[in-house]
Amino acid sequence: MSRVTIKQRMYLTEDKSRAVPEGDPEARHLLCAAGGEVSRADAERYGLLDEPKPEPEPEEKAAATPANKARGRAANK
Repeated sequence: MSRVTIKQRMYLTEDKSRAVPEGDPEARHLLCAAGGEVSRADAERYGLLDEPKPEPEPEEKAAATPANKARGRAANK
């Protein structure tokens, strides 16, 4: 079972459904002190993983229209 290090003191709400940082008015039960570890399952459950957000995919540029070689030369007036 892998463990995850928590950077700041985190608390659970009264119903233990959410993790909130220290100082939050809903904080009731200490989940982990700063620098402490929790199981990966608990970190996922409470949204504590610091996974990088995926980079937005670059927009595809419109392909240049190829020259129409079937068209004849314009008349020189």
